[in-house]
Amino acid sequence: MSIRLRYAVFAATLALAGSAYLAGALVSGDPAPTLRTDGLGSTSTAFRIGLLLWFLAGAALAFFWWRRGRTRAAILLGPLWAVPLWFAPPLASRDVYAYACQGAIWLDGRDPYSTGVADGGCAWVSSVPELWWHNPAPYGPLAIAVSGAAVALARAVTSDQAAQLAVALAALRLAAAAGLGLVVWGAVRLARDARGALWLGVASPLVAVHVISGAHNDALMAGLVVAGLAVARSTTTRPTVLRALGAGALVAAACAVKITALPVLAFALLLLPYWRLRLISAVGALAAFAGLTAATGLGFGWLAALRGTGELQQWTSIPTGVGMAVGYLLRALGHPGAMSACVTTARALGFAAIAVIGLYALRRAWFGPPRLIVAACGWVLLALALLGPVFYPWYALTALAVLACAVSSWARPLALLVVVLTFLVLPNGLGIAVLTKGPGAFLDLAIVIGLAVWAVRSAAAGSRAPA
Repeated sequence: MSIRLRYAVFAATLALAGSAYLAGALVSGDPAPTLRTDGLGSTSTAFRIGLLLWFLAGAALAFFWWRRGRTRAAILLGPLWAVPLWFAPPLASRDVYAYACQGAIWLDGRDPYSTGVADGGCAWVSSVPELWWHNPAPYGPLAIAVSGAAVALARAVTSDQAAQLAVALAALRLAAAAGLGLVVWGAVRLARDARGALWLGVASPLVAVHVISGAHNDALMAGLVVAGLAVARSTTTRPTVLRALGAGALVAAACAVKITALPVLAFALLLLPYWRLRLISAVGALAAFAGLTAATGLGFGWLAALRGTGELQQWTSIPTGVGMAVGYLLRALGHPGAMSACVTTARALGFAAIAVIGLYALRRAWFGPPRLIVAACGWVLLALALLGPVFYPWYALTALAVLACAVSSWARPLALLVVVLTFLVLPNGLGIAVLTKGPGAFLDLAIVIGLAVWAVRSAAAGSRAPA
């Protein structure tokens, strides 16, 4: 990569950081609170400039990554190019402020699984979206402990509340970076094409926005998942009890961040060569999860809190979008109250589809080579993200990190998905889905109908083929 191009990439990242100061998820609150209801014309000039910078810089970064990101220099220098984002407000989400508040109320002796951040008396609640003020935390005990550690560090450094939040944000970004480091460590050991895996799973604009800037705990989950698979798969050491316990503990730790990592355990066990080691690994995973839960004293209240995350209806979840589209059609036919039932039914079908995909992937992976097992794990994680009741772009980080290690032939389609996901949420945290409910819902319906037609035709063609 030429020196001129390197400077261009750094300039794009610098402009992206600049957009965070003008239109990002600011500590003071939403810089465009009327955008959803009154449109872009109701926002400030500073926000509109920041939004323009966001799209131009993001598009430039995506272009450079797509065309030149596979080079060794681009992958090695990626963390350096992202340095400006470390010192800017978060982009595209305010979740990191909620993390800090959940960690604070836990440190103060309250239960974040039964107490919302506003009810718990968090000093930074004004930075958290009001939608989540009274909702309990849906994250596992390890995620809460990491947030608590970040806040504890902040309190040790300074007594000023504003400065404490800044320190906590920096610490949570370091935790996300640690997760990214685990992805790198695991990908180098799992992938045949390590450079391609790092290009797709680590050096992408999606990672820059939602890991380095947004500090989502999905990055830590992704790192633990990839590391767990790498330890189970390792060919450089003999398959020992210690290796089996390590793989199980890493996957359990990922589940203690978010429960969506649970399917990974089945595929990690398949990567171990003997049934005895698989049993030891499963027991080790259970013990590690129980140990983390007991050490934090948090219990399992977070599992019940997961129900609250499904209250949002956005077409970025394909089943939800299909349910919304059917609801819109029934509303036009004189049934305005059918929307809720349609979405609920579609989501149930989505869960059924996840189960079918999971069982099929497990069957394919059962006697397959390690590369197929890792790929099957990645596809199940992607299905779990896209077919769940709610989807945000950072939900795909773990699936993409795993798939990047095993499906090089799908690199370009997955890279296209990365580019689309990067722009799916505006810099202030408002999702494009909120502004495009109708068109997005019918797009989901068209996609599902198209896939159904393709499946029927493929099955018909297969039945006509000569034996």
